[in-house]
This record gives sequence, structure tokens and C-alpha cells, in this order.
Amino acid sequence: MNFIDQIVIPPSANHILLLRYIFIVSMLIFLPYLGMMMGASFISVYFNRKENKMLSRFAKDIIERLAITKNAELGLGIIPLFSILFIYAQLLYQANTITVSILSLSVILFIAAFISIYKYRSGFEIESVITSLKKSGTGENDEVTEFEEKLVRNSGASGKIGTTLLYIAAYLFVGSMALASSPERWPDVNNILQVLFSTATIFNFIFLLALAGTLTGAAVLFYFFKWPSFGTGKQGGLKGMDEEYSGFVKNFGIKLAFISSVALPVLMFFSFLFLPEGALSNDVFLFIILLIAAALILSNVLYMMYKNSETSYAVPVFFFVLVIFAFNIFKEESVLGNALQKQSYTVIQKSDEFEKEVKSKLVVSSGISGKEIYNTKCIACHRFDVKLVGPPYQETVPKYKGDVQKLADFVYSPTQNNPGYPPMPNQGLKKKEAVAVAKFLIDSVAAMQKK
Repeated sequence: MNFIDQIVIPPSANHILLLRYIFIVSMLIFLPYLGMMMGASFISVYFNRKENKMLSRFAKDIIERLAITKNAELGLGIIPLFSILFIYAQLLYQANTITVSILSLSVILFIAAFISIYKYRSGFEIESVITSLKKSGTGENDEVTEFEEKLVRNSGASGKIGTTLLYIAAYLFVGSMALASSPERWPDVNNILQVLFSTATIFNFIFLLALAGTLTGAAVLFYFFKWPSFGTGKQGGLKGMDEEYSGFVKNFGIKLAFISSVALPVLMFFSFLFLPEGALSNDVFLFIILLIAAALILSNVLYMMYKNSETSYAVPVFFFVLVIFAFNIFKEESVLGNALQKQSYTVIQKSDEFEKEVKSKLVVSSGISGKEIYNTKCIACHRFDVKLVGPPYQETVPKYKGDVQKLADFVYSPTQNNPGYPPMPNQGLKKKEAVAVAKFLIDSVAAMQKK
């Protein structure tokens, strides 16, 4: 997008390394949050349509527990999401790809989805207040009933819209990442439909769904049965669950996590098949192996939990799923780094050019006249096209290839590097004056060469 191109600058080599670290941290925050939001919103909206009190309660409990708080939307969702966007914008600076445009669209949809889902979540809270008023006898009138019905309709619509937008945004997010890791496709992919119907996008999204299902199932077990008292020796989890409801939640969470974890190795293998050759490395293979091994271990533990109908391993299972997410994120970062090696070299060159341009502007804005310094300090021994005491600038200045700072360093502290001429005496210039005269000499020689 033109707007983003205008506000980002080409990163240097050190900056690119820092961006990769920030990318890992941002993804470690955002991806698990996205996984829980995808699972919780879909399950809640689906069960909320059922004419069953237990399922309706589960729809309310799961969105309230897994969607966490409104502040989490900002800290776990929007902030790291913008961080990821600007990282891609810098790594793909002036690249011939629509990746950043698609990623920007997904960010907009994510924000709209988060707002709609939290509006849906808030509807349950208001509905609980109305129910309490009715039980107390103060809310039994036609206006309250009408308001409650309207609230249910609007809340349900917000949930459906938010969940739909969330899945579309996630699909575009995955598609943009897949495209960024395939530079050979950039020239040929010039519209969003080519990304939407890409095989790599489809399989990577299905893999994300499996990750989301695994984390959602594990999160149900963790938040419903252990949080917030795990590690204290006290009984944690959601209060007021009867045996029937507790059994339903337990079986649902274990089954969802187990089925999803079994699918992970198979989907990881198919996703691997669509990785471009230039993105592969030993690190990528290592993280894929670790991810598959971890998924197999997890599925065995979940099967044991299902067989014994217990939740005692809910805490380690939840954090083990986060480890699986971490392996996948490290794999994605390695894939991206390998795929963008040539692009990184190009960006670093542009960064050097940008730095020189900035330095030249600083010289101009300093108020120091390089021409005046030349006329008072240099002209006695140097001309541009005539040999005097020193060599002509048309012979020496081009050797610096436009590097103002390198020439300024020589002018500030000269050394003899041409045996055919006497050593240049130190002119006693300040560093800013040396930079100014170096800029003047380079610009003057460049102008002469153009004629």
C-alpha cells in the first residue's frame, strides 16, 4: 500500500536481524490469541443457536473464558498484529509483491472482527444482569422483555459477523505469509484471487484450524477446570458446574484437542510439500520434526485423558500446546528468513543509499558551506581538472563512489596514499566542515561527469 511505503524506511543489516526477533515475539503473542479467538467464537456462535440450556451456557462460558478481557484484545491482538504488518512492510520494502496490501486488509478485518466479537461477548454480560433482575422480580415487564429479545438478536448477529470476519482475516493473513515466503511467485501474483485460491494458502489455513482446535480444546480444559488456582493446591476452574455440565465440557475439550492434534502431523507434512525450495534449511527441518514429535506426544496424552475421563493433565497439556505453537512460529520465521535472502540484500543496499541521502541533507541543513571551505582551504593546491600541488579531483573523488563520510574522514585526517604527490597537510577542519566540503566535491564532480 502506498501509505505504508511512505512511512517505512529500508532496514539495515542489524535492523533486519532485530526485526526477525521482534517478529518471533509478536507471533508468539498473537498466534495463540488468534487460535483461541477462532475456536471460542465459532463454538460459541454455533452452540448459542441451540435450544438447549446446557449448550447455551457453554456458548456463554467459552466466549467469556477464552476471549479473556477487552484489554487483551489490544495487548494480545491489535498491537502485535500491527507490529507484524510493519515488519513485513520493512522486509518487503519496494518489493514487487502485493503481500503487504493483503496483510493490511487482513489487519483491518481483524480489528473489525475483534470489535464485533467483544460486542457479542458483552451481550452475555448484559443478559446476565437482566436475568438477575427478573429473578428478583424487578425486571418483569414488557419493555425489559422486548429489550432482552432485541439484545439477543443483535448480539447473535454481532457474533456471526465477527466470527466470519475473523476467519476471512485469518485466511488472508495465512495467504500473505505464504506469498511472502515464495518470491518466485511475486511477479505472477498481482490480484487477491490468486492468493485466495492458492494451494499453499488452503493447506496452511487448514493447518491453522488444526492448531486453533488443539489450543481451544486444551484451553477449555485449562480455564474451565484449573484456572486461576493451578499451582496453589486449591481447586480451580469454573464454579457452579454440576456433574452433567462438567462431564460435557470435559469430553468436548479432550475430543476437540485430540482430533485436532492427530491431524497436525498430517497437515504439517502437506504444508511442507508446498514450501518453496529456497525457503528450506536445516533449521526448518528441525522445527518440523520437533512439531510433529510434539503433536504425537500430545495426542497420546489426550487419548489417555479421554480413556480415563480425567483433567489432571490439563495444565501441562495447555502449555505443551503453546510449545507446539512456538515450534511452528520458529519454523515460519526460518522459512521467511531463508526465502527473503536476496530481498534482504537489496533492502540493505537501499538502506545504505537512504543513509547517505539523509547524511547529505544533514550537511545542507547544517549551514556550513562546502564551496566556501574549498575556496579558502583547498583551491591553492587542488583543481577539479588541472594538476597542481595535489591531484585533480576528477581523478581522486570518483574513487570514493559517492561515499561522503569516507571522503570526509580523509579530509579531516589526511594520509599519504598517492606516492606521486606530496602528503596533504591537515587543514584543521572540524568534522562537520570536512563533511560539508566532501559533499561539495562529490556533487561537483558528479555534475561535471554528467555534462
